[in-house]
Amino acid sequence: MEIFEFDFLRIAFLATILASISSALISPIVVYKRMEFIGDGTAHAAFAGLAFGLLFGINYRLMAVLTAIVFSVIISYFTNKSKIHENSAIGMLLPVFMSVGVILLSKSSTYVQDITSYLFGDILLVNISDFYFLMFIITLIVVFLAIYREEILYFLADEKMASFYGVKTSLLRALLLGVISVMVVGIVKISGVILLGALLIIPGLVSKSFAKSYKSVFFISVVYNVIVSIIGFYIAYILDISPGPSIVLTSFIVFVFLLFFKKSNI
Repeated sequence: MEIFEFDFLRIAFLATILASISSALISPIVVYKRMEFIGDGTAHAAFAGLAFGLLFGINYRLMAVLTAIVFSVIISYFTNKSKIHENSAIGMLLPVFMSVGVILLSKSSTYVQDITSYLFGDILLVNISDFYFLMFIITLIVVFLAIYREEILYFLADEKMASFYGVKTSLLRALLLGVISVMVVGIVKISGVILLGALLIIPGLVSKSFAKSYKSVFFISVVYNVIVSIIGFYIAYILDISPGPSIVLTSFIVFVFLLFFKKSNI
């Protein structure tokens, strides 16, 4: 196929598939625990780290991960210590971190290009190091899901009862936020900050609607995200548009179709 004649497109295509897998593995947990807002919040927090790294010539990926983790820690503090609802804390801090990122990037000579690329994704930014980083993220998520399999099951079913039976729910939530932070940084180049939420939410909604077991929840989520990402990527190539919005629109259209298909068969 013509799409694979260029090295950068092959790398971007493989990175897109890996990004879809990594977000799909976390998506069911995010949806079942109603943590949808945390993905957007973490992405906006990572944006501040990206801007800091780009402006001062520091490893942007490291800065984005650190910023996202700091965001998660602050959210946990407000939620646990100040009794502020998680969504309220995220809604308060999201524009704060975003504002810091915009101010930092405004000092860059390529301000418009940088802010557009990271807000909506840019396939030209993806390189081989992103490919390896995404492989690391998938490995990290799989190990996390394997080690804490039973704890996650209790956590998803009833967090209070899980805590009662000895599950360290605060630690589990903190680890989950950390994993989400790393995952967000890995896929932000492809999806962009603004569109990342769709990749993190829609696969979980699909798997929640059709899955019959714990394992099938993750399997359906991954298969769905990979398929719509491939279709969206190819449409973006054909129409010469940004792959991030193309993948998100494809995912939404397929989700709506599946939803109507399920209702018509009830």
